[in-house]
Amino acid sequence: MTWAFARDGGLPASRIFAKVHPTLELPLNSLLLTNACVVIFGCIFLGSSSAFNAIISASVVALGVSYALPIAINCLRGRRMLGQRPFVLPEAFAWFANLLGIAYVIVTTVLFLFPPELPVTGSNMNYCIVAFAIVLIISTFQWFVDGRKNFKGPQVDAEVLQVDSNNMTNVRGADDGEKIA
Repeated sequence: MTWAFARDGGLPASRIFAKVHPTLELPLNSLLLTNACVVIFGCIFLGSSSAFNAIISASVVALGVSYALPIAINCLRGRRMLGQRPFVLPEAFAWFANLLGIAYVIVTTVLFLFPPELPVTGSNMNYCIVAFAIVLIISTFQWFVDGRKNFKGPQVDAEVLQVDSNNMTNVRGADDGEKIA
């Protein structure tokens, strides 16, 4: 994911992390960045379990929020954002599923903000909201400094995504009748 995000211009120094090693044929710089982050988080765990728990909780909260935002935007726009697609839920069930998903994210987000044990002290408090706020501030700053100029989003080949109504037959490369797995 680091390489894909860098390829699309979403990281600082994206040119460095988007390179694929010519001999190994893998994104070595992105792998090294990912490994460096893992080592740093491991050192944080050795230093403070509260800080590590805050980072892990913030990661779970951010993941949930990243799932809920597109669903919420789609619901706020009356579920009219999605175009033609091969599979469509019945309208009432689709609304139910979307609202249930948003409610689930809200509940789990609140639960991940609770302290892990009682009574709450400075050393066992859940600092998830602080870690989440720091990531949000850094991400916002990065967007205004670099991201809005360089981030292009995933490059999509429209021909590859075209499907016909006969069980999603690949338009561009499949033999007659061959299905996409």
